[in-house]
Amino acid sequence: MAHTAAIGPLFEELVKATIKTSSEAQLEQYKRAALRTFAQSQSGRINQFDMHARLDGLEEKARVLNNDSLADALHLRLAELSSRSDKWTPEILSLLLELSDRPVQNTKVEDLVLLEPDPSPATLTWSDIVAEDPLDNQDGIWDNVDFAGDGSDEDEVFKIDRSDDSEHTPDSSLLDSETIEAKLEDITWPNDDSGLREIVEAQFWKPNVVTSSAKESEQGKDHSPKLLLTEVQAIREVIFMLLGLPTSTFTLNGNEKLLLSPGFGVRHVSQESITNLLQELAEIGDKLRIVRRWVERETAVPLEQTFQAAIESRLGDFHDNLNEIQANFLKPQLQFTPSLLQLYDEVYRSSRVIQQIHGILMGLKLTSECELPFGILECLFEKTCANQSIGDADGYESMAKLFFECFRTYLRPIQSWMETGQLSKHDRVMFVRKSPTDVPLSFMWQERYHLIRRDKAKLHAPTFLHVAAMKIFNTGKSVDFLKHLGYEEEKSGRQSLSDYVMTFENVCQPAGLGMLSPFPELFDMAFDTWIASKHRSSSLMLRRQLESECGLQKSLDALEFIYFFRNGALSLNIALKIFERIDHGNCRWNDNFVLTELFQETFITTACIDLDSLDVRSNATAVHDNLLRARRSMGALEDLRVTYMLPWPIANIIKTESLEIYQHIFVLLIQLQRAKYLLQMQKLPKNVSPTVEKYLLLMYSLHHRLLWFTDTVLTYVTDMVLLASTIDMRLKMTRAEDVDAMIVVHEAYISQLQDRCFFTKQHGPIRQAIVSLLDLTVLFSDIQASFVTQIYSGRPEYHRTRERKIADLDSEDDEDNAHDAGNIGVSSVSNAELPNIDRLKSMSDTFRKLHGFVTAVVQGASKADSAPCWEILANSLAVGLGK
Repeated sequence: MAHTAAIGPLFEELVKATIKTSSEAQLEQYKRAALRTFAQSQSGRINQFDMHARLDGLEEKARVLNNDSLADALHLRLAELSSRSDKWTPEILSLLLELSDRPVQNTKVEDLVLLEPDPSPATLTWSDIVAEDPLDNQDGIWDNVDFAGDGSDEDEVFKIDRSDDSEHTPDSSLLDSETIEAKLEDITWPNDDSGLREIVEAQFWKPNVVTSSAKESEQGKDHSPKLLLTEVQAIREVIFMLLGLPTSTFTLNGNEKLLLSPGFGVRHVSQESITNLLQELAEIGDKLRIVRRWVERETAVPLEQTFQAAIESRLGDFHDNLNEIQANFLKPQLQFTPSLLQLYDEVYRSSRVIQQIHGILMGLKLTSECELPFGILECLFEKTCANQSIGDADGYESMAKLFFECFRTYLRPIQSWMETGQLSKHDRVMFVRKSPTDVPLSFMWQERYHLIRRDKAKLHAPTFLHVAAMKIFNTGKSVDFLKHLGYEEEKSGRQSLSDYVMTFENVCQPAGLGMLSPFPELFDMAFDTWIASKHRSSSLMLRRQLESECGLQKSLDALEFIYFFRNGALSLNIALKIFERIDHGNCRWNDNFVLTELFQETFITTACIDLDSLDVRSNATAVHDNLLRARRSMGALEDLRVTYMLPWPIANIIKTESLEIYQHIFVLLIQLQRAKYLLQMQKLPKNVSPTVEKYLLLMYSLHHRLLWFTDTVLTYVTDMVLLASTIDMRLKMTRAEDVDAMIVVHEAYISQLQDRCFFTKQHGPIRQAIVSLLDLTVLFSDIQASFVTQIYSGRPEYHRTRERKIADLDSEDDEDNAHDAGNIGVSSVSNAELPNIDRLKSMSDTFRKLHGFVTAVVQGASKADSAPCWEILANSLAVGLGK
């Protein structure tokens, strides 16, 4: 009933406003009916969430009907109402909605001005007071007053005259006496320091401050914190600590580690939980302190400076975020309660990049100063890959951007090297070093520049660049090589490496797969694109210069003609003249000038050979002894040395060590030609007496076997090794990408020739066996000549024929050779009696043993190498062994 009586006047006013009637009886009847209906109503409280949804729908409806001004006004007032609403607000709002009649169409926003309160009167200021009553000191009120009266004493009491104040003050019993004695202490403020004490206690950061709560704790022997802070104070202390400012709540211990100071707590929070939370925040602050200290270190390396600038930029972003957090937490119109947990979440989220940087810096502690730039790049690269692997998209992007910022600085000396072929003297991060001494032009490609290696193995460069380092190295060498050839690349139209900038957006985002594409692969593709154009253009231009201007193919042709007997007619002509001089006993058969003239005259029509660069010499010391050695073994031919000087650009591709293999092959070929010549020079007689027929049969057998072996080895070397390998080398040389690839192709070619022509260390025994078999041809030719001489010694036509042949051969020599006392006639090799059959049998047994050994070794090599040439040679030797 009391409730109904309270709302009765409201229903009466509502009935009068809604029902248009003047009858008091009807009004009373409607009022009672409304009260009865209200009393019997069983409806509950209004759902506040439903009410907010209806109001939001009303705001959205206003915006849909293009009435944004009404929607903005409604939104502003709902926000203001939510900050100071009470429990009946939903009912009131529901009533207003029920009473409303098409509020979007009928409401006029201009009418809201009538609801604004009257402006408050202006505040009185000193300027208004002075304007009304100027301070001109006309009455002397601002003059200094001399309070020292004549004859008065400081201890004299003040006399107050009642007559002066009688007309202004009423009579009182307090003023009965004529004077009032007042002391100075009676007219001063009492000594109350409670306000000052409150201000001092609020300064908790001072070490000597002891609050009342602390005193109570000490008196009661309570172990609670001595200083209790509000949560807002703790938040400000944490923010100051994170900004690197000194605070009393957090201090550094002896190990320079930031810790929570003992004795601090937060009101209404348990000490254990708040200690753990503040300590975690202190750990974040300690990481920030270490990062700031690393940024402040001095360094002269550009890459480290870039890394410091990038970190400083991230620290600045973090500081701005902290300032924004502080402004949101501490602003006067705060609409939420500040919380340390919320602060921890926001700080942890915004400091993740800095914490990862701290981890990188901790990993760089053990890195030496010279390796620090590479360590920075490697750590950033690995951290980017790690963030991608765990699905941390934000960390992946942040670390990748930081990596590319530093990597662009590292690329500057690389770009200069690849475009100009020059190195900076003060650059300590480049992995290329120039030789401190002058290098001959013929060794410029190999020895002018070197790769710097750490610990003689690891390249002085980041690990992820080791694959592309050789391309970078060769590109700069190619540019420098072209400069020495007198070729300058046109700058106009040349694509600069700086045209393509390696950034996170260019490298990682165009892939279209987001984090699904591995970062190392994206980086390798982008970096290959960065260096590919310059490497390809400079290498292609250098290769063209070597082939067209420097004559690479021409030099290769010359080496084949000189050392590999490419033109068999010319090479055989040289060999026969040398052999004939040896057989005629000409002591000057190996004269340097004679041999050089012989080679130059033979190759005078060969356009690819520069005759001035061709020189032939012999390493023999004693002339007479060398002649005897040449007539008895193949060893004397090893003293012949053919030298062909290559142009210096070509000499950088065909090394001096390779020319040694050319020389060995030349000696092998001329030895084989010598053996074949000796076997073909003597013809065995057909019609002999029965007493010497058995000797003749044995000589025929040995002659045939030696000739078969010599032809087999000669065909193998010339056709199956030299010809096939040279064609393959020429084809690969045309496909070589750069000079290093050309060098590799030629070195592989030389290595193959060295192996298949029996010049490797493991093939030393088979090489010696072949030379021993060739020496058998010399011994056999002596026996054969002796046998023929004995058979035909009684025939005059034989002597006349031999004298005529000797005269013809002697006439081809110089005049000095005709009168040389050291000449030895062919008849000196003949013996007084027929050859011994045991000697022939011994030679035949030696041949079989050596031939069998060579065949077995070649068969083993064919199984190990499986090259067709080895198998063909093994089969051919096996056939000869069975003959």
